Amino acid sequence: QDHLFLPLLADDGASQPNFTIITMGDENTTEEYGRPRRPNPETVSYLRGLPLEETLAAEQARTYIQYFQAEKKGYDKSKEHNDDPPEYPALVSATHAALSSIYKELASLSCEENSSTQIETLVRIACRYSNAAKRVVLAGMSGYWVFLSSHRFGSHVAQTVLRCVVASCEADLDVLGCDIEGGVGEGKMIIEESYGSHLQSVNGGGEVPSL
Repeated sequence: QDHLFLPLLADDGASQPNFTIITMGDENTTEEYGRPRRPNPETVSYLRGLPLEETLAAEQARTYIQYFQAEKKGYDKSKEHNDDPPEYPALVSATHAALSSIYKELASLSCEENSSTQIETLVRIACRYSNAAKRVVLAGMSGYWVFLSSHRFGSHVAQTVLRCVVASCEADLDVLGCDIEGGVGEGKMIIEESYGSHLQSVNGGGEVPSL
């Protein structure tokens, strides 16, 4: 069957495209592609107030990673050391918490001019250091890829998401330190606190895909 793709104005009159599929041959049969709703203004304000500093996040993560790399290789046994592990990168932790909070509105926020750039930053930080975050981001976009790919702002977010989820993590902080004797697995606890309810849906026939 042939299909016509007709760009329509959004219900509120904005120029944001809304694509409807018309199946030729069926009487007045229409099927609308997934189009995200407008984001909650409170969520937009929340996102605007987040301290999204990629450079600082990378510095914090690098310090954390280097400690555990040194632990895994083993210190010089002739030298006594009592160094405590550094704290889990605060900005990476804040990024996970933010993504969890806006999970249901990821696609909506991706279609807003200001919010879309912030979503891209969140995705770059989270996916750089967490495979679990990649799964959550993909799930949040599920059902909206066609619409996002044709949207002025959403298309940039979609490109960023796909580029980040296929790239290898610089280091997967979800499991860093878990294989070291005495390792507390702080990253694992952070992930469970942030994404636990989303990740649990996998076992319940849910939303979050595996990579």
